Amino acid sequence: MFACKNCGGNVKFDIKSGQLACEYCHSLFDPYAYEDKTSDAEVQKDFDATIFTCPQCGGEILSTDDTAAGFCSFCGASTVLYSRMQKEHRPAYIIPFAKSKDDCKQAYMSLMKKAIFAPKELKDPKFIDGFRGIYMPYWTYYVTQKAPISLPAKRSHRSGDYIITDHYRLEGDLDAYYKGLSYDASSSFDDSISEKLAPYDVKNMKRFTPAFLSGFYADTADLPSTIYASDAMDAACTNTVSEISKEPAFTGLSVDSDSAALSPLSLGTTVKETDYSMFPVWFLSYRNKDRVAYATVNGQTGKVVADLPISVGKFLLGSLIAAIPVYILLCLLTVLTPGMTLTIVGVLAIIANICYSQELTMIAVKEAGTEDKGRIAKEQPEALGAINNRRRLKAAKKATKTIKKKTNTSFVAYFILFIFVIQFVPALFAIIAGIGSGFGNADGSLILFVILTIISFIFSIRAFSSFDRMPGHKGVAGLIFGMVSMLIGDAVLLFQPVLDAWYYGAAFIIIASVLITLINVIRAFNVLTTRKLPQFATHKGGDDRA
Repeated sequence: MFACKNCGGNVKFDIKSGQLACEYCHSLFDPYAYEDKTSDAEVQKDFDATIFTCPQCGGEILSTDDTAAGFCSFCGASTVLYSRMQKEHRPAYIIPFAKSKDDCKQAYMSLMKKAIFAPKELKDPKFIDGFRGIYMPYWTYYVTQKAPISLPAKRSHRSGDYIITDHYRLEGDLDAYYKGLSYDASSSFDDSISEKLAPYDVKNMKRFTPAFLSGFYADTADLPSTIYASDAMDAACTNTVSEISKEPAFTGLSVDSDSAALSPLSLGTTVKETDYSMFPVWFLSYRNKDRVAYATVNGQTGKVVADLPISVGKFLLGSLIAAIPVYILLCLLTVLTPGMTLTIVGVLAIIANICYSQELTMIAVKEAGTEDKGRIAKEQPEALGAINNRRRLKAAKKATKTIKKKTNTSFVAYFILFIFVIQFVPALFAIIAGIGSGFGNADGSLILFVILTIISFIFSIRAFSSFDRMPGHKGVAGLIFGMVSMLIGDAVLLFQPVLDAWYYGAAFIIIASVLITLINVIRAFNVLTTRKLPQFATHKGGDDRA
């Protein structure tokens, strides 16, 4: 705790002035005025800090004050944290908070105005007031590139019935320097959050002194600088290729993403220096049973990154309101026969199953944590090699994309279009057939619906394989009901009952299964936008006193 030099009151870092401000006499002091003059601050490797530990999740935070903390931001528990004094490794640099708590809340509310389906708790002023300032640890890398380079490139164009490809070598002498490529140094700070919060302007870094922490909490580094060194070099390579692509003579060229010429070694990439730094983050947590969602704001730029779950009630109400004009329009434009109705709801069932299966697959990846390099480094260090290779491949592909013409159509767009056609061609065929013949060809309708059933079953089985990652294994009954409802539709078309009520009854059952699946899709989405309650042995977290 730092005392006022005039009245002895408590002083805290004031964001607006960039100075330490006394809470009582309002005096301002330079943070460096509180450095220990008995020893050379430049060679000090440690500083005194109070470590607070959450009794529920084991998360730890540090502070220069000894006031008891009453809220763990990583698991959302309202509890008194245990405290102890210890020496902490001293960072070399720090970026002080530039955005105040009011700035943070305003930026967050701007985001929430667009999140119309978010739970009302996330928009509660009392909840939003819970934002707290935390300094997160980062490793800052200084990367150089100096080497003769020769990049393979090509440009294709059509001539009549032929596609002609011209091959080139982009040669030159590379001399580049990257200052301040930064990656979070805490296994508790999810890479997906830290990457989205970036960038920080390292030009505003200041030499660290503990006085900057007064009034805030901080996380500490538990990952070595070697963990993200390869990522820093890959980022440098990506940016270098991007800069090369801006040369007018190279417009329209594409570089082979698998080329060894894009590797850090070929581009003469080395990490010359690494600094341990602290960057500012405003942090807020929202706990719902055994899941927790985080909202973070870059304390320097005001950029907001938030987990935004969806309220099931709000989403269903909004969907119902949006469906009314669509339903009226369909009634005016088409006359739906019983067979056509059954086929269309079958297509809807496929779409719902595809969405659900895809989200369950993403949940399996997220819950495994394979995309969080810091977490893997602590829990499964033997898997780092595979993660580095995967990240390097992504970086290389990202680099080669930047050198292509912006007018080129993305492969992803083609893929989405292809999926769209697959999903809706059967429905269009059914509508055309129904208008032309009143669905007189029952065998054709049955074959079409059997195909829809098979497709639905494929995605349902795929979803079953991912249920072990779904909290409580919720949704199994809904999938089974959906599969049974499709079989009911097949049975109706097979036996061809005279009464239309059989067709509409089967359609109603399938629609009910689609609604259940959509509710499960929302629940799965909420799992994707939230995280498991943390349980750490050496976790470092954060709390609020700012």
